[in-house]
Amino acid sequence: MKAIPDSDAGTREALIRAGLDLFGRHGFEASSIREIAQAAGVNSAGIAYHFGGKDGLRQACAEAIVATMKQRVFGAAAVMPPLDGLAPEAAVELLLAIVGRVTAFAAQAPESEIIARFVTREMMEPTSAFETLYEGLVDPVHGQLCRLWAIATGMVAEAQETKLAVFATIGQVIYFRLARPAVMRRMGWSVIDPAQSEAIADVIRANLRASIASMRENRS
Repeated sequence: MKAIPDSDAGTREALIRAGLDLFGRHGFEASSIREIAQAAGVNSAGIAYHFGGKDGLRQACAEAIVATMKQRVFGAAAVMPPLDGLAPEAAVELLLAIVGRVTAFAAQAPESEIIARFVTREMMEPTSAFETLYEGLVDPVHGQLCRLWAIATGMVAEAQETKLAVFATIGQVIYFRLARPAVMRRMGWSVIDPAQSEAIADVIRANLRASIASMRENRS
């Protein structure tokens, strides 16, 4: 069997993309090495060569999601410096900016569909890839968002109410990705363009502001 050159970086990326798509659509067990390789347009030996096997590819898919979301979407929330001294309104503005970036990615980025499928399956049926997603993305990003939320509201970052409020805000964005066909049909949209994505973000940002205002009022 022909060896795959180590310099062929495109092979690795193609296999990760095919793995994300097929694992998300059909599940890990139902996605064969041959099918993944065919979808990627590469030699089936590439999976063993680059990842050590199908499970290694699944882990690489999860790692690729973590890297993509940190670099392109969450930005400062994933690697935020110490927040000591940050003013409440500055924290609010950071949260609003993050909502805008996440909504734009979920609504418009082509790769958001295969990422959403893969992540949803891991949330429904957790594997070792879920641990990669949780430890690399969910826990650190959610933790930073909770710290921002605490500064914005005066709440405790690790309080149950704070954690749930952050999850609820994230959930609004996720809905517009997972229910995209229903949203588009009900809204009469043939596509979700930048203006429509911004309209979605505006609603979520308004809800975020209202939630923060309510928490501030309850503390006073």
